[in-house]
Amino acid sequence: MSRLTAEGLTVGYDDRVVIDGLTLEIPDGVVTTIVGPNGCGKSTLLRSISRLLTPRSGVVRLDGDDIAGRRPRDLAQVLGLLPQDPIAPSGLTVTELVERGRHPHQRWYRQSSPDDDAAVAEAMALTGVADLADRPVESLSGGQRRRVWIALVLAQQTEILLLDEPTTFLDLAHAVDVLDLVRTLSAEHGKTVVTVLHDLNLAVRYSDHIVVMCDGAVLARGAPADVITPQLLERAFGLRSVVIRDPVTDGPLVVPLGR
Repeated sequence: MSRLTAEGLTVGYDDRVVIDGLTLEIPDGVVTTIVGPNGCGKSTLLRSISRLLTPRSGVVRLDGDDIAGRRPRDLAQVLGLLPQDPIAPSGLTVTELVERGRHPHQRWYRQSSPDDDAAVAEAMALTGVADLADRPVESLSGGQRRRVWIALVLAQQTEILLLDEPTTFLDLAHAVDVLDLVRTLSAEHGKTVVTVLHDLNLAVRYSDHIVVMCDGAVLARGAPADVITPQLLERAFGLRSVVIRDPVTDGPLVVPLGR
């Protein structure tokens, strides 16, 4: 049984229902990527799974228990979230922001330990922001800030990572670096990773499991080679395409033809 599941989830904003009765199991220890057209509910699903949004009905379970009953600190020790548009308090340096990822592991007085310092240093090294340690966060470019926020989530050292558009603001080289890191965290450290990505080919290349959403529902899920077909892409995105074999990964490669 999967550690993280959504059962009969209905979520909305004001009078608008975005997700209606969705059920989904997140495979353990692999990279799952949620894809779909804008407004289909991808980020809403991730926010619901992380308890940032309270569903109107249904339940999200972690290790069989409703996450609504978990203490925030206990949940944050297991599940880390990178939101789509995080905001840093004014005046923080990069190191100070990344250190906040250690709060779930600290006592109320938040005294840093050698383990905390080591986790922060490792996270900053992995994301390539160690040379920015003393820079104010507001002085950074969009891509630099994104990597700093990823470092914060990594410093949290959770078993499950939820990353909402982790490659936003990143150029292609840095996007590939981040997704290589995601693959390493899963393959070598056994972490369960759920991402939301817009680039279909990056999603296919770096994912073990794909969830395709449309209109608040799951159209298909499974291994990329089994899920990504021209028929499904036209149904989900209204996109005519050809799916060929990727000569590097031997998986599917999407060649868009237009609408």
